[in-house]
Amino acid sequence: MAEHPGRPGGAGSRRLAFLDGLRGIAAMQVVLLHYTSAFLPVMAMAGTVPWYPAAMPGWPAAVARSPLIFLINGYSAVYIFFLMSGYVLRGGFARVDRFAIGIGRRLIRLGLPTAAAVMLAGALLALDQSAHRTAGMLSGSTQWLAVLMAQTPHLGEVLREAWLNSVVTGYRETTALPPLRHVFALPSVLGAFDTPTWTLNVELAGSLLCLGLSFIERRSKKLLLVATLALAAVYGADQLFLFVIGYLLAGLPPRTPGRLAYERVAQGAAVCALVTGILLCRLTAPAPVLWLRIVLHFQHPPDPFHFTNQIGAVLIFLGVLNLPAIQRSLTTRVPHFLGRISFPLYLLHFPIMATLGCSVFIAVQPALGNVVGGGVALAVGLAVTLPAAWVFERWVDRTAVRLSHGTPVLAAAPATP
Repeated sequence: MAEHPGRPGGAGSRRLAFLDGLRGIAAMQVVLLHYTSAFLPVMAMAGTVPWYPAAMPGWPAAVARSPLIFLINGYSAVYIFFLMSGYVLRGGFARVDRFAIGIGRRLIRLGLPTAAAVMLAGALLALDQSAHRTAGMLSGSTQWLAVLMAQTPHLGEVLREAWLNSVVTGYRETTALPPLRHVFALPSVLGAFDTPTWTLNVELAGSLLCLGLSFIERRSKKLLLVATLALAAVYGADQLFLFVIGYLLAGLPPRTPGRLAYERVAQGAAVCALVTGILLCRLTAPAPVLWLRIVLHFQHPPDPFHFTNQIGAVLIFLGVLNLPAIQRSLTTRVPHFLGRISFPLYLLHFPIMATLGCSVFIAVQPALGNVVGGGVALAVGLAVTLPAAWVFERWVDRTAVRLSHGTPVLAAAPATP
């Protein structure tokens, strides 16, 4: 997840408060994606995985092919998180004078809440490890919900995931630090007790990139340009490069108001970027993006779906950065509240969904079907998750901030699916 810019104490926190609201909205997209993938998989997965063809009939598949899918598109939300992290980390890392200190504090900030959430997830799964499998078979999510959390929650395995795999090493299929595969016998993400924590290892790797860029920038702006070009050659189409893009955007000088005609053109361009980004954040890649992917000829290109959502996320972020009206809307009460609890919301919603939510779905689905059953499961899950996230933010998240010295670098939790 992205850094938390809205808490007091950081330079420019008021100026960046709208990012807090954007982070909260993105966190809810992740939550909705996971509930939809679990209980209405035809909507969440049509066109994204081989076993759910895009041409599948029915209104859920029709929604999946329409712009409405953006409301539950947690994939693009994750990419927006990475952009926001790079954006905020530039200012935070500028005040860190030793590399080891920056990474140590970052590990505390990411690691403590994640470890607490994973241990809670292990405890919940120990109480009921079969609900998500049964619910997956009922809903048709046989290749996602029914096969996740496959590992038995023994204490040793839970502690290893809590303090090592979730943040430091990642998982075999998702680690952002591939050399670690040769050092550790990395477990599969399919066995993770809190599956969304796979993104925290990406956050750590992205933090390393941003911290390195910060030290390079202090030596020379020209060296920063060289380093950016080198990273573009290596990571140009990888999700890690989104941290670099966010970092560079944070270094642009603030735009000063100009003549009315110029302002209208600038605002029109920002609106176009935002709308185009939303339209691109869909479950099937449009032909122009497929063509662009071929023309750019990346060394290790992402699949068309993820490439499309990365481009969409960048355009959305650019639009938000340049639209004051959108920024004001993101500082209103609901987005602000969601932003404040977004890291706990991200960490806690999945184990609650996989146990309580699935138990509710199992009870309701045979009589009312997937749509109503999934809706009831979502309502009950949120009724428990939102208060739990609020408590977690007060007692765990804030503790992590204090232990990491409360510097702007660490005053914000990451969050991504």
